[in-house]
Amino acid sequence: MVRIGIIGVGGIVQGVHIPGIQKAKGGKIVAICDTNPETLKKVGDLLDIPEKYRFENHLDLIACEEVDAVEICTPNHLHVPMSLDVMKTGKPFQVEKPLSINKEIAASLGEALKENFVPNMMCFSYRYCSAVRYAKDIIQQGLLGDVIHINVEYLKDSALWKGRGMEWRFEKKCAGTGVLGDLGVHLIDMAQFLVGKMTRVCSKAVIVVKERPIPGTDKMGKVETDDFCNFLADFEGGAAGVFSVTRCAIGQGNTIKYAIYGTKGMIAFDLNKPDELSVCIGDVDVDTRGQHTVKVPKKYQVSQEQTFIDMVQGKECQYLPTVEDGVQCQRILDTLLESSEKRCWMDL
Repeated sequence: MVRIGIIGVGGIVQGVHIPGIQKAKGGKIVAICDTNPETLKKVGDLLDIPEKYRFENHLDLIACEEVDAVEICTPNHLHVPMSLDVMKTGKPFQVEKPLSINKEIAASLGEALKENFVPNMMCFSYRYCSAVRYAKDIIQQGLLGDVIHINVEYLKDSALWKGRGMEWRFEKKCAGTGVLGDLGVHLIDMAQFLVGKMTRVCSKAVIVVKERPIPGTDKMGKVETDDFCNFLADFEGGAAGVFSVTRCAIGQGNTIKYAIYGTKGMIAFDLNKPDELSVCIGDVDVDTRGQHTVKVPKKYQVSQEQTFIDMVQGKECQYLPTVEDGVQCQRILDTLLESSEKRCWMDL
């Protein structure tokens, strides 16, 4: 049994990590850490965790002998420092995305792992969507031919929620980027997972809501991170990509759509329908210019938390996203922001 400690038990942990661990085999949450006493109590009571294993200092959780592996689910600026702290103990860890607030800090963790390797994993959650894995298999089989271009969008309305105040996501020192790192990093990782490495990008990032109320005061705080980013990308194999990522899409709760076009066919998926693919492949579909929907075979169903547990237990995990992938994505995030500022194409 892998005994897991979680640092930061906010919304993403309560909605995704905890249910994922509870459904997986071979793992159990034995300790939690959070700087908010109310959140710590709420989650501790929910999981029936003894008081002595509810920590407010992450170093105490990391040092706890009852903890075999650690999940880091804190604001972005804490990811690398806390990962380095875990690394010193030799315990495997999983860290939320994006890896950091800039490429230099992210690279420091990558270099440290080269010197003192411990098993590690990035929370690039959509690699575990069955439609994404099925799409990768189709592409690898050559059924699309050479990929020509991809169209990708991630749409949410969270920037325009009524009454939403200042929080760490809107501060550059804590978040680094806005919607680009919070949501766009998923698009970047998935695109490279499916199509290959990006070679250059051109972007436009915009802050729509300039100020937000500071909770508990009558003052306004300046928003420093992007609300939407549209960008173009070229890939090693010659494919081109069009990306749109926004938290200003009224009427959209959480919509992620991909369409990948090749010389022999196309595939598309909507992650609100994670077990379906739209395809136009083969003589019948291509000749009639039609598409049809296919169900994703069950063999492509993979759990993020099961993968983490399996990694800790030393099992081979296909398509495991690591800190190295996180470092690469962080370079792209930084380059996209620089491209937007300079209004030009930039090489990666």
